Amino acid sequence: MGKKVWSAISYVFHPALMPALGTFIILWCDPNLYIPLDTDKPWLIILSVVFICTYLLPLVLSWMLLKLGRISSITHPSENDRRVLLAFTALCYILVYYTFHKRMPPSAQSLNVFMLGINISIISTLIISLFTKVSFHSVGAGGLLGTVIGLMHYTHTSLYTWLLGAFAIVVLVGLARYKSKAHDAFNIYIGLIIGIAAQALVFFFGVTPLS
Repeated sequence: MGKKVWSAISYVFHPALMPALGTFIILWCDPNLYIPLDTDKPWLIILSVVFICTYLLPLVLSWMLLKLGRISSITHPSENDRRVLLAFTALCYILVYYTFHKRMPPSAQSLNVFMLGINISIISTLIISLFTKVSFHSVGAGGLLGTVIGLMHYTHTSLYTWLLGAFAIVVLVGLARYKSKAHDAFNIYIGLIIGIAAQALVFFFGVTPLS
């Protein structure tokens, strides 16, 4: 496949979209999830909040940082730009975790730990990015796979279709970042390890499995 195809894959599976996609998977797959909101479509409110806080808000902040001269580029950021953007994105993710932690009932523990896992992965990525150019795309794709693995443990259900889909995204994203020469194999693997481990571990140790 050509460079344009790999670039398109990177845009479609941008790491900023992974929290919303992961939230959708949890809303679809967790049989214990109940959100007592005064609406007939609570899932739409949850998805909207996650999308705004993890995608739109970081996008607006990135644009403001560019206009203020704090970063040199959004599309082709330098190493310092990447760290600054990641730090401000982490603040947005902390905001959505705080919102979920305070508002969600015990029946929504899967959403709570998912948001916790996102914060663990992004803070870990920020620290490791001080030493190497870890792939943010790989962290996001790995987090998606880790979420499905964690949900299978938590719900005791065979989510093999979702698992296969998440694995396919991991492979496509890894190949896209490698083929486009955005990252070397080492930094792609590091990103995958961070994403998978953060989400899988919070589900394994942060929730009570369904009986």
